[in-house]
Amino acid sequence: MPVTYAKINVSNFLHNLEEIKRITGRKICMAAKADCYGHGSEVLVKAAEKSGLVDAAGIADVSEGIKLRKAGIKLPILIYRGCITEGLDAVVEYDIQPFVSCLEYAKAVEQAAEKGGKKVKVHLKVDSGMSRAGCRWEDALPLARYIEASPYLELAGACTHFAVSDTFSDVDVADTRKQIENFNRAIDSIKGAGIAIPVVHCAASGAIISYPETWFDMVRPGILVYGYAPSRECEGKLDLRPVMDFVSHVLQVKDIRKGEKVSYGFTWQAKEDTTIAVIGAGYADGYNRLLSNKGRVCINGKCYPLAGRVCMDQFMVDLGTNPYGVKPDDEAILFGSGKGVMDAFEAADICNTISYELLCNINPRVPRIYVE
Repeated sequence: MPVTYAKINVSNFLHNLEEIKRITGRKICMAAKADCYGHGSEVLVKAAEKSGLVDAAGIADVSEGIKLRKAGIKLPILIYRGCITEGLDAVVEYDIQPFVSCLEYAKAVEQAAEKGGKKVKVHLKVDSGMSRAGCRWEDALPLARYIEASPYLELAGACTHFAVSDTFSDVDVADTRKQIENFNRAIDSIKGAGIAIPVVHCAASGAIISYPETWFDMVRPGILVYGYAPSRECEGKLDLRPVMDFVSHVLQVKDIRKGEKVSYGFTWQAKEDTTIAVIGAGYADGYNRLLSNKGRVCINGKCYPLAGRVCMDQFMVDLGTNPYGVKPDDEAILFGSGKGVMDAFEAADICNTISYELLCNINPRVPRIYVE
């Protein structure tokens, strides 16, 4: 058994997909990028494919698609982020469907497809207002016409992405509705010209929860798949179960006298005689240093506060008088699910970030152990 590991509950993962399918009734393209948000893409995409709950997997880098194909994944793979020209040969070879945002990129994909002797399915990406990748809505029809006319490109879908669909101030709601309006204009212009769009998709986690008019033919859940709402405002809308428990072990239990200081920088000092446990994980494993003196861990069902700064490979917690007899080799849940356990949402709040980042930052040196 490794000192520190990430326990991945496949049953919870499939439950979350079932919940998304139940709510939307649409096709699902699950976000598999960033190694399934740190959960392990090969195992989870295989499980999703076998379940029949998903219709595609979304990635951000061509290397992620190659990894899935070599693992035997047959699902359509959509690459959300653009490639440099050199990466397009692999897009063609491994049957990956790119998002096309401009004429120049469409031509680059076309050239790679011609070189590979294949016709490549592409998704026309509309920038409906986020000002990231995508063409302006009024430029969607000319781009669609180019794709339609190309002997090496096939229009497989059209999509956009929302910037603030998971927050609900008056300004954010107005901005999201403006994005929806712009996207609908693009879709209407393409369909009005007699060009068929097999799959229209734009709803990521926030829009799945709050904007059913954006579900169209397929939804693209990300953090929902892994058991978390995309924001505090979206919590409680779906029956979600965290998929990852981040787990380590107690390495040492030791007495600390009143006035003694603990860890780098001596930012924690014992107010009275106490006991600390040394935990075998640190920021190199993905346990964020901003949790220093603020986070908590659960050992044998009881929670204990951090004492001092998180180090690269270990950190300390204050056991008090150690009334429950914590000892070396006891399991410590750093974040995840369970009564009293700090979940990734709470840990992210302490770190002034989002659960996505904490999950994605679990280091590859941390083994993923899969349970049903």
